[in-house]
Amino acid sequence: MTILTINNMNVDFATADGNVKAVNNLNYSISAGETLGIVGESGSGKSQSVFALMGLTAHNGKVSGEANLHGENLLTMSKAQLNHIRAEKISMIFQDPMTSLNPFMKIGKQLCEVLIIHKGLTKREARHESIKMLDAVRIPSPETRLNQYPHELSGGMRQRVMIAMALLCRPELLIADEPTTALDVTVQAQILTLLKELQQEFNTAILLITHDMGVVAEMCDRVLVMYGGNRMEQADTESLFNTPSHPYTQGLLRAIPSVTEDMDRLPTIPGSPPSALINHKGCPFKERCEHYKPECSVAMPAFLPVRPNQSIACHVFGQQTVTPILQTA
Repeated sequence: MTILTINNMNVDFATADGNVKAVNNLNYSISAGETLGIVGESGSGKSQSVFALMGLTAHNGKVSGEANLHGENLLTMSKAQLNHIRAEKISMIFQDPMTSLNPFMKIGKQLCEVLIIHKGLTKREARHESIKMLDAVRIPSPETRLNQYPHELSGGMRQRVMIAMALLCRPELLIADEPTTALDVTVQAQILTLLKELQQEFNTAILLITHDMGVVAEMCDRVLVMYGGNRMEQADTESLFNTPSHPYTQGLLRAIPSVTEDMDRLPTIPGSPPSALINHKGCPFKERCEHYKPECSVAMPAFLPVRPNQSIACHVFGQQTVTPILQTA
């Protein structure tokens, strides 16, 4: 069952230097129990696209298009309507739990507040549910943790608290924005395992924003690759790693360190991402692409399938069969 469908979403920001195009005609959907990964370099529009559907765009932002949650367009809802949707149907785990949690409030008060506001529980009932959820995210001695402040917990513990807070109301969709960026590798693995276990328990759809292709391979069923605010490639995870079809996706995967080959220097994509202040004609990746052709500067390529469950926006490879450049075990 499809939970969320994004149709032609655009996000623009009016700044003193001009109009910034953060997201351009974005389209995708996500179903119950599915994990969709959104990947790309910093500035590709990943986070702004989900901030827009959550109603968290900055005051100078303008959002258009559709973000249909069971047929209701989130982008046209009032703040009161969005407040009802948030936490109950869609929740978000932010990138840095230390800045997302209130440093002046104890963990228990922050958790209970969600249930009191959205579920109408009493303080006693909310405290009981909060303890159960902290236990579900594998936090030891949950009763004790309720009386602690965020700074008294480790980074991994704070991230678990954020996950618990996001899941308190049993949302249908969980948005995770770089949930493991500030964590060491061991804790990162624990958090990813926890998310998968909770997803299986609650049948929650997960929208995972990351730049870590290892996390994508571990967690995601399908992947959306973004660049310059545009959708470059969309595929199931196996196809993306076995037969990456867009030159940008190929560049991202070549930059992954190899465990089987000696590499003095990692391959990189030359150049820099395009400025969002400039209204670029054609493909936004054209200036960094080794397969550039004159038509790449004329118009943005259509988003076309190259094989079942895999589509790309590329003038060069859009209608060709692509040879695999990276094989997974």
